[in-house]
Amino acid sequence: MQNFRTTENANDAEFPRTGAPPDVNAAVGPSETTASMAADPIATAGVGERAIRAGAAAPETASGVPAPVSDPTNSVTGQSQSCGAKRVLKVKCIAEMVRTTENNLTSWKPPFELEEGFEASLKEIIQRADFVRAPLQATPLPTGSVLYGTTDELFGLLQQAIVEQAFLPEYTSALLTYWTISTWFADGLSLAPGLVIVAPEFQGDLALRTLRNFCRFPMMLTRADISSLQKVTWRTTPTVLFFDPNVTKRMATILGCATSRGYMVGDPNEYRDFYGPKAIYVGEEASADRVPRNSLQVRLQPTARSTQRSVPQSETAVQYLQNQLLRYRLKNLVKVYHSDFDASALSSETRAVANALGACIVDSPPLQSKLVYLLGPVESQQQADRSTCLEAVALEATLNLCHQSKAQILVGEIATEVNRIVQARGERLHYSAETIGHRLKKVGLVTRRLGKAGKGLVMDLATKTRGHELAAVYGGAGLDLDENNLHCPLCTENK
Repeated sequence: MQNFRTTENANDAEFPRTGAPPDVNAAVGPSETTASMAADPIATAGVGERAIRAGAAAPETASGVPAPVSDPTNSVTGQSQSCGAKRVLKVKCIAEMVRTTENNLTSWKPPFELEEGFEASLKEIIQRADFVRAPLQATPLPTGSVLYGTTDELFGLLQQAIVEQAFLPEYTSALLTYWTISTWFADGLSLAPGLVIVAPEFQGDLALRTLRNFCRFPMMLTRADISSLQKVTWRTTPTVLFFDPNVTKRMATILGCATSRGYMVGDPNEYRDFYGPKAIYVGEEASADRVPRNSLQVRLQPTARSTQRSVPQSETAVQYLQNQLLRYRLKNLVKVYHSDFDASALSSETRAVANALGACIVDSPPLQSKLVYLLGPVESQQQADRSTCLEAVALEATLNLCHQSKAQILVGEIATEVNRIVQARGERLHYSAETIGHRLKKVGLVTRRLGKAGKGLVMDLATKTRGHELAAVYGGAGLDLDENNLHCPLCTENK
């Protein structure tokens, strides 16, 4: 293995060819001048010189910033600029790693070219590079509280910002706006709804970056796992934004539990409650077992080729909305805590999510009603997905055999009926008795050994009742009245 030495070009000269010593007096370029300016515009703007030494853990701040030099020529064409063109400045401020010999590296500060008046842009580039290594410095946070007008006005302003930055339709942007506002009240809610984003990678990443600008104390993580969660400071109740298309079933369960308080995760030495708002991008498809419970699921479609494009928010606009959202939180936290909003038109889990989101919309019944309206299709899609899953088909097959007045039903018989149903629907999959037995156990119908014939269900009244109740939960498969169950009182009761 070769040993590399690193040195620093103290003279900041124009860097020579490999193997040649640095030439302090090297020419800058054809027809380029080196007249010094009176002051360094970058230093004047408040940005110190960054000198990066090879092997150093972090950028260092060096003194003696070289003054920029004016450049009266066009660096691309080499032709002199017209009298009306802006002067081109050359500023030495960022260290570049280059090679002098095969085994020698050096830190060199070449002159960066920029038009006069764009000094602030170079300052932003330097700051952004530093912020990547100290992410909390770049985290969008309020600088104070600003009046926001009415709840409807704040909601509209926030939704428009989401539309422009993520290029989303009205329906999706509205749901993301409700969720974003809820992240500012997690400590006042009994449930912190999660957000699941299903989309192509580009749209998923863009949505997470958009949410990062407006959620309360956002933190973007590349993987949803226990070790990442354990490093988060939960006393501040941050909003965690995951990009993890490969989220595991186990992690989805943990994230679902973390939408409410009390579930502890950790090791014998330290347990933590990971309660708080979380969004996760799960890829282009989302299986039910990888979607955390108590989560709002949104699907983002690829954007068609269009003259429209997403519009990045300026730091000023982001800061202004952060300050308005802080004001909204300060004014309404106690009101949210005591909210009696109830989305009674929805059922079960969707209702709980809607109640939490709606509680954060203070003094605006129209926006609360709109939320319930928007969640209607979400609930319908969830029910449709549930009614076509293998568990639903297994329950339908069980009820079909139950209506034949069988005292016992073997798992093999149920598997045969399942395969008949799916083949009639055009599917080519074939399910084994073992697979169907596991799915019945998953929904709460536990099989038992029925002699030498194998495992199955004893169709007593309790099992029949349980089977009909579960079928109602899974879309009502098997409860439709026909000649087989026309006189079944349990079907009529659960329909």
